[in-house]
Amino acid sequence: MKNQELTDNQKYKLLYKELMLSCGYITEASNRKLIKQAFIEVLRHFGGAKNTQGEFQLAHAVSVACIIANEMGLDTTSILSALLEQIAVESPIESDNLKKKFGTDTLNIIQKLQQISGIRMDKISIMPENFIQLLLSLSGDIRVLLIKLADRINLMRQINLLPEDEQKQVSNETSSLYSPLAHRLGLYKVKTELDDLAMKHSMPEVYHSIEKKIQDTALEQKKYFEEFIIPIRKSLSDAGLDFEIKARTKAIPSIYSKMKKQEIEFDEVFDFFAIRIILNSKPENEKPECWKAYSHVTDIYPPSTSRLRDWISAPRPNGYESLHVTVEAPGNNWVEVQIRTRRMDEHAEKGMAAHWRYKEQKGAKSSADEWLRNIRAVLENYTPGDDEIARTAGTKALADHIFVFTPEGHLKKLRSGATILDFAFDIHTDIGQHCTGAKVNNLFVPLKYVLKTGDHVEVITSKNQKPNIDWLNWVTSSKAITKIKRVLKDAEFSQAEAGKDLVMRKLGQLKLDYNDDVGNKLVLFFKAASALDMFHGLAEGKYDIQKVKEAFQPVAKTEEVKPLPKPFTKIDVSQNKPGQQKPIIIINESTPLSDVKFARCCQPVYGDEIFGFVTVSEGIKIHRKICTNAAEMLERYHYRIVQARWAEMSELTSYVATIRISGNDQPGILNDITNVVSGDLKANIRSVNLNSHNGKFEGSIMVNVDGKAHLNLILGRLVKLKGIRKVSREN
Repeated sequence: MKNQELTDNQKYKLLYKELMLSCGYITEASNRKLIKQAFIEVLRHFGGAKNTQGEFQLAHAVSVACIIANEMGLDTTSILSALLEQIAVESPIESDNLKKKFGTDTLNIIQKLQQISGIRMDKISIMPENFIQLLLSLSGDIRVLLIKLADRINLMRQINLLPEDEQKQVSNETSSLYSPLAHRLGLYKVKTELDDLAMKHSMPEVYHSIEKKIQDTALEQKKYFEEFIIPIRKSLSDAGLDFEIKARTKAIPSIYSKMKKQEIEFDEVFDFFAIRIILNSKPENEKPECWKAYSHVTDIYPPSTSRLRDWISAPRPNGYESLHVTVEAPGNNWVEVQIRTRRMDEHAEKGMAAHWRYKEQKGAKSSADEWLRNIRAVLENYTPGDDEIARTAGTKALADHIFVFTPEGHLKKLRSGATILDFAFDIHTDIGQHCTGAKVNNLFVPLKYVLKTGDHVEVITSKNQKPNIDWLNWVTSSKAITKIKRVLKDAEFSQAEAGKDLVMRKLGQLKLDYNDDVGNKLVLFFKAASALDMFHGLAEGKYDIQKVKEAFQPVAKTEEVKPLPKPFTKIDVSQNKPGQQKPIIIINESTPLSDVKFARCCQPVYGDEIFGFVTVSEGIKIHRKICTNAAEMLERYHYRIVQARWAEMSELTSYVATIRISGNDQPGILNDITNVVSGDLKANIRSVNLNSHNGKFEGSIMVNVDGKAHLNLILGRLVKLKGIRKVSREN
């Protein structure tokens, strides 16, 4: 037992020595002391414990920290976070302990790392792009991603310790997520290693087949390259250039990708050999000397002009700089020659280029540019302790979206602010319109619950559920809004058809035919907004079908029924004398209109910002600029949009507005509302539609107002009434 303890202690000492040697560039005594404290902290938690890969937890933590130090050269906070990542921080005591000992930044990074570790990755191959964006949105600090990549490198280097079935899954996950992530951050050396290890374990037969073919020709390649380089070396030396030449074979995954893409055999891959000319140039001489070297190479070997890639004059979006040209060598072989300076080579090999874009399209612009420029500055100009940019370079470009999971582990990308209803309609319209709520991270939440990145969402539905008008206030996506409106409109027309059938049957009993005059009489009698509103109200029982007969009785018997002004598609100008109506709307600063139609979807009133829309059969209709239909009209029918503004004296006209109102259902509340609107503020109430449930009421009031100022005054007075919770103008 004692010998075993000594053996473990020796292992711990060796690990500590390896860690501190890797961190040799960290010279400040206080930082080295923190690294030692972190090592002791991990040893206290995991000394002697084994993880699922069969290695010591401590050894794994140290290996990741060494990669962070040796291969990425990151700061003390990154090294501390890599060491301490596996210590659980759910406990407030543990969190406070780590924060006190190692700082807020370290704790924040550890928490982000653990949040990412909790993500289900089994569906990653379906939409890897969304998973990459999810990692970027969750991280908020570039060091989080770099530590995750270091962790993955260590896992892939130890992949043989995993069961065979897990090796393939981990390899597929690596090639789908971590390799593209490394590429987009400009970590080419990391990407190459991850690709190689992933293919080796996910496609062993193909990998070893190509590997054997390369090995079988190794001696021949070496001899060929030595002969190929001789004239180039002499020509560059004679030109006075300071350089180094490296020969290499393209990575096996790269060769396989080319074979698959071009549908060719290994022997037909003409440029899997390459040489790299690295110039030791001063900054001011980099471009001229690269082109000078290019000139000497192409004087010796004819170039393929279609294969020239000038990434010196115009670097790749991620910052990569190099000249690539494929030349024809002896024996009808093609060899790729890469020409770059020492700075460019280190920049590429060590992953310093991090100017990444989500979609690497030619000439594409990305809203992530500012963030990525900051990342690039961190990676290129890093000095120990200078981590301010890394800490503050948040993912602003991703703030417009969130990423959430379905119960099956599929990833959904939604707009920031999306609710349960947005999520439900994104899955399917039927699920959306029957949604009653959801379980988010195993907790029940209501329809209007706002989701956040990383949430696991399970929608709850009921066949009895159906959308209502309030749902439009609880969604942000255009898809959900469109679907809800369509369902509501379908329901409205369905109800209206049922109401119309009732009217037709009743008129049949009265020996009357339905026509426009009959319809108008019924609309006025029931004080409805329109014929559609009347039919809908009759179907829902809002209006009594048995009273239809009263609408056609002699006037003497119905003196109490005061005809209301014509409904809402036309402005009420009854206050002006015939022939003396003044213009209400000015169109395109030239055409004055007195008899215009206002859109019912947004009900403009005097003072609103407006525009005109040329309809097919009803002339110009006036809409508010914030109308819910405005965006679609501007996008699809911009040629039918006309400028419009209110004319002078239009305040003499009466306008219709709908007010949404909700509150506590208490005695006299309706009387209080009507007293304020009709009594105090002299506004004619057109209709009131309030519904009460469980001591609460909500609904709408349709009123005639003189303009926006009058309407705002009504809203302000209503909201002050006792028992009123919310008052708003309906758009």
